[in-house]
Amino acid sequence: MKQISSQVDMNRVSKTLNNVQSNVLTWGNPFIDNGQEVVICITGNPGVTEFYIDFGSELYRNLRLPVCVLGHAGHEGNYHNESSVSKNDLDLFSLQGQLQHKLDFIENHLSQTTKIHLVGHSIGAWMIIELLQKNEKLMERVLSVNLLFPTLQRMAESRNGIFVNNVFRKFDWFILFLCKLLYVLPTFVFRFIVYIYLMVTSLPSRYSELIMELVDHNVIEKVFLMAFDEMDVVTKLNRDGLNKVKHMTNVIYAHQDNWAPLEYMEDIKKYQPDIQMMETHDIDHAFVLKSSECVANMVANFIKSKSIKKS
Repeated sequence: MKQISSQVDMNRVSKTLNNVQSNVLTWGNPFIDNGQEVVICITGNPGVTEFYIDFGSELYRNLRLPVCVLGHAGHEGNYHNESSVSKNDLDLFSLQGQLQHKLDFIENHLSQTTKIHLVGHSIGAWMIIELLQKNEKLMERVLSVNLLFPTLQRMAESRNGIFVNNVFRKFDWFILFLCKLLYVLPTFVFRFIVYIYLMVTSLPSRYSELIMELVDHNVIEKVFLMAFDEMDVVTKLNRDGLNKVKHMTNVIYAHQDNWAPLEYMEDIKKYQPDIQMMETHDIDHAFVLKSSECVANMVANFIKSKSIKKS
């Protein structure tokens, strides 16, 4: 897989968002108070920002606008080492807590003069619609919305949702035990297991360290908590929210997606036939693993069409 050269322009920034120490990836300087346009990408679940490096790099290379990638509270290993929050305060890691996490960044860490292009992947797309419906002042600052392989409705009814409820939800205690066990193994054995996984899934070896950090039981616990909340909360399409953003929104679906099947796209078409929608082939729901450049180019083209400074 091509590794995009503009990764050299990337910075890792640590921010305390909704009381949780969090990683933010940035390209350019999104924190300047000069009325600039900034692209904010909200990840899927798990919300590990490092998986989005190629995507963010390609967006920046194409647009030359500052780019931020926001993951989810508790989904990266630094929060339980540096955060003042109690590990038992699980509300911070629920869907509602994650919404406040994103709102804190936008309202308190970016200038109020900044114009925003929002990009949401999977559950990140649902978060964007929720945030814009409930925050009129934020809506006034947004220039465009890109919803990538969005999980906007009936998550528990999707093929993967059924699997999560029937397997992960019932046996989460056992999975967490296995995660703890991995860290008891000698490091070379742990690395070998991850190496085999990467070979089977045809993923590049550079993801090895990320996988090892992701399976930390503290992280997996928060990933599961949010995923189970998604199953219960993301049921009906937020029609009011979609109606507010229909004029500025681009929605991308995959031809085969076990989280957001094409029939879900048809639901939106029936309600909102004029919204811009695209169907892609040969791109997985987890596009950031193998198709970052392709999807980033589609997103960049839409952002250019909505930018104040059109190229």
